[in-house]
Amino acid sequence: IAIMSANENPYGPSPKAVEAIKAEAANLNRYTYPLVSKFAAMIAAKEGVAPEQVLVTNGSTPILAAFSDWVNVKGGKIITSAITYEGVPRVAEQAGTEVVYMPLTADMGYDMEAIATRVSADTGAVYICNPNNPTGKTIPPAQLKAFIEDVSAKVPVFIDEAYLDMADDYPAGVMTEFVAAGKPVIVARTFSKIYGMAGQRLGYGIMPADMAMDMRKTGRLSNVNYLGLVAGMASLDDTAHFEDMRAKMIRGRAKLIAMAADLGRPIAPDPQGSFIYMDVGMPAKDFAAQMMDRGVKVVGERWSEKPNWTRICVGLDHEIEKCHAAAKEILTSI
Repeated sequence: IAIMSANENPYGPSPKAVEAIKAEAANLNRYTYPLVSKFAAMIAAKEGVAPEQVLVTNGSTPILAAFSDWVNVKGGKIITSAITYEGVPRVAEQAGTEVVYMPLTADMGYDMEAIATRVSADTGAVYICNPNNPTGKTIPPAQLKAFIEDVSAKVPVFIDEAYLDMADDYPAGVMTEFVAAGKPVIVARTFSKIYGMAGQRLGYGIMPADMAMDMRKTGRLSNVNYLGLVAGMASLDDTAHFEDMRAKMIRGRAKLIAMAADLGRPIAPDPQGSFIYMDVGMPAKDFAAQMMDRGVKVVGERWSEKPNWTRICVGLDHEIEKCHAAAKEILTSI
């Protein structure tokens, strides 16, 4: 099966990370508290913040959930965009927090002006995924910085940067400077994407120290997996692998864009993540089922606002070719 549905890195982790896991596998009897502190210090030095502003978790999903819970306790609505990653909105709504979804712009981008205008006394926070999942759209760095400067003076702003290191202009869109400047801004990162560690969960959030302490007190985030930490530290040291993955993911994305053009299908313009968002001209769930019959797994019905659109992720070259052939066979009949 060509798995092109989960936004994984098909090329795998750093060889240095694999070796680090092998070397440390016998130490799984130890808790990870000292290693968490060491990893947080590495991240703090990399990001230009204090170690107490770094919250280390098993992937970035726990940070999204913990932030949703934090807003629920503090009170207020969460404002975000329609057709975005569901991590924060889903948990918030389950806890009883109201989520306000602002429509996308005509080119499927975040409507930053509309979101900023919607912020009011009943707002608890704003959630932004940049690049957005599933559209892949990024917010121009100058526009995002102006937005954060304005809105963070009123409410906390959460920036999910899971795919940002695959963007053409990386690191221009990195927003950690606002955390360093003392703004109520949260930036989330994951090792599941460009670092190829989706199966060995590790992520972190950068935020005000008091907010990080509030989230730590819940007790939900204390147990970070040992091998994920040692692999993450090795990955951070392997800058050559990082740059190689950037080049490969960008090249794979270009192949998907070319595939959509050959198929004559519209996509959300200028995608900057590890995927494209494509109009398949039929219900996405039916398209996904027919693709699966041909050995290719893509996203089915997930974002109800666009029932005929699906997200297709970067795969290995032969997987992209298989996906292209399968999609052409299906779509030529509609």
